[in-house]
Amino acid sequence: MSACRPSPSFHFAYVTNFKDDTVSVIDTRTTKVKATIKTGRGPFEIAVTPDRKYAYVVNKSDNTAQVIKRKTNKIIRTIQVGKAPSDVGASRNFVYVTNSADHTVSVICIKKQRVVKTIKVEKKPVGVTITPKKSGFRTLGFVSNNASNTISIFDVKNNKVIDTIKAGVGPDQIAFTMNRKLAYVTTDNNVLVIGIHNRRILKKIKVGLKPIGIAITPNNKFAYVGNEGDNTVSVIKLINNKVIATIPVGIKPGIVAITQDSKYAYVANFGENTVSVIRIRDNKVIKTVKVGNAASGLAIIPL
Repeated sequence: MSACRPSPSFHFAYVTNFKDDTVSVIDTRTTKVKATIKTGRGPFEIAVTPDRKYAYVVNKSDNTAQVIKRKTNKIIRTIQVGKAPSDVGASRNFVYVTNSADHTVSVICIKKQRVVKTIKVEKKPVGVTITPKKSGFRTLGFVSNNASNTISIFDVKNNKVIDTIKAGVGPDQIAFTMNRKLAYVTTDNNVLVIGIHNRRILKKIKVGLKPIGIAITPNNKFAYVGNEGDNTVSVIKLINNKVIATIPVGIKPGIVAITQDSKYAYVANFGENTVSVIRIRDNKVIKTVKVGNAASGLAIIPL
């Protein structure tokens, strides 16, 4: 998001429903489902392109990615990717899909809406996140290889792996601070803090059981972690990397997304077909929104 662009007054939250092959679209002004989009089989994760024009959903059960046009909430393209796609992330020009069963990342050109390259990584890649854009720094992609206990780092300019680092046990989702200095990675009951440039583990933060999703507020103050194993969200204060709150939510919370104004965190509850809405100023759940069956992925488009 451009520094000169004002904070949006509202957002749409896109939620993948793994067991009924749909995406629910929540209007954050009303916290009501505005639309339901039929997808391929087993929609698992979703990401928004930086220009906010498209959302890409990956369907784990039929090995596809689908392109949703934001203005119409219609699927305009289905793209074959690798086996068991698990996550999706976007840079300015490309969308990246982790294929957990064949240990690769499919690179989709946004302009052409087709796969233009396949990146080989390590065993069972599950998460992929792209560093925020910052003048003078090259853009990097981090891929969490869950079965190898590593992170593959690739350069977005040429889409080649430039490094592989150790990342605890079972790394899953990754979030970056807005200043591009730190990566926060969920692992087995911990969140690792990794220096982006020195690529070293700087700290381990104890959170809840089986943390999955993690999101950092755009104001760079907090990280919100979905703990699937104990039905909570841990709130980490970034200035000291301390957990300052533990919030009960729905059953099997996973992916977390935050509105661009840093006011609300949305949490997909895989085990009870709901999304919890957390008000960030007091860390209270203010709404539980009913969505489709097995809410899995979550992305927010600011408008």
